[in-house]
Amino acid sequence: MYRIGEVARRVGVSRSALRLWERQGLVRPARSEGRYRLYSEADVEHLRSVRRMRQVERVNAPGIRRMLGETVTSAHDDRHVDGRLLRRLRSRRGLSLRDASRRSGVSVSFLSAIERGVSGASVATLQRLTTAYGTNMLELFAGPPAAAGDRIVRADERDSLEVAGGAVRIEQLARNATQLEPQLFVLARGATSDGAYAHEGEEFLYLLAGAVTIWVGDEETFRLTHEGDALSFPSNKPHRWRNDAAGESRLLWINTPPTF
Repeated sequence: MYRIGEVARRVGVSRSALRLWERQGLVRPARSEGRYRLYSEADVEHLRSVRRMRQVERVNAPGIRRMLGETVTSAHDDRHVDGRLLRRLRSRRGLSLRDASRRSGVSVSFLSAIERGVSGASVATLQRLTTAYGTNMLELFAGPPAAAGDRIVRADERDSLEVAGGAVRIEQLARNATQLEPQLFVLARGATSDGAYAHEGEEFLYLLAGAVTIWVGDEETFRLTHEGDALSFPSNKPHRWRNDAAGESRLLWINTPPTF
């Protein structure tokens, strides 16, 4: 396995290009225990093909995904949130598996499977677990803590979290924000929250591409079907969502305060 600097040298592109291609869904490197990107020999060959398509054939990112989609998806389709991190969060609270199960509503067997890396987890499951541990989803993001005063987030340097085997990618759009939590949700075809979840605050959604249905409470259903459609609702109502587009959907999603 190779670190990003070595891969950038071997492929002949910058590190920022590799981060951008990852954000565009063109490659999905593994992560070390310290959350560093790790690339296999197959990833290197794949990236050489991406570079040729981008720089020589002038194919855009969506075109490359269509042409190499099977390779990109299958290379890391078993990636999950690091179960060891979830185990540490549980242990920090002094909770047994049974205690965590009672608090979160997640079965002991499923929780154990997630912690051992045997099974992945949906957005709804992870939100319920982090709430049970007295924290939020921000704890699960890769990357070191932001330095004080570090407020700008470059497009190719966003911290991100992949859920449900990569079907949902959440990218952080702010650092050192205390009153809001802006994120980019990138949803693969058919991606869902796989259940409802609730927390304190309010939410604002702005559809950038695709089509998404959001259920709020037991009676309200909202469909965002055109670029620029927007929605807001109280976060303490149980809500769930589904990507209804034939392909990828992208949403600007803001929570205030940052309780998700």
